[in-house]
Amino acid sequence: MKKLFLAVFAAVCALGVSAQTLWDGESAEKQFTLGVRAGLNIAKMTDMPSGVDSRSSFHAGLSADWNIVNSFSVNSGIFYTGKGVKDGSAEFIEIPVYASYRLNFAEASQLQVNFGPYLDFGIAGDAFKDEVDGKRFQMGLGVGAGYTFHKFLVGIQYQFGLTKAFDNADPKYNNLAISLGYNF
Repeated sequence: MKKLFLAVFAAVCALGVSAQTLWDGESAEKQFTLGVRAGLNIAKMTDMPSGVDSRSSFHAGLSADWNIVNSFSVNSGIFYTGKGVKDGSAEFIEIPVYASYRLNFAEASQLQVNFGPYLDFGIAGDAFKDEVDGKRFQMGLGVGAGYTFHKFLVGIQYQFGLTKAFDNADPKYNNLAISLGYNF
């Protein structure tokens, strides 16, 4: 399913490609972009026993892009995001800091590839009950891609947890996120 999605995504992007260079180092026309994002999370945890199901949840928040040059920006923002497993929720406030390579296809069409760290601060969920004692601070690496057409964005990313979810166990939070967004 992931391969099919990526193949369709690449085909759609290829339709809009115009002749250009792969790097545009000219100053960005708009230095700062604010947007909103929301979407589906499919979360799981590493090193869990068989039979532990992934959890479907959502994410939503504000995004901020600092456009350094036309082909490069730094993405950040603040998001509410649900992670964990089916029988053990974990709700976080998340702050990503992603480097973003951008390829302009046409005046109103752009592909971006993002990579970088994120920080999670646990605020609610089964993982943070006294008897479970989950760690409220998490960090990891995210990698993803997005396609912007005019001011609308569709994106996909995968997050790899780097910190243990619990003091006495090795699981880490991983998450697949599919997003829709709008840039102001």
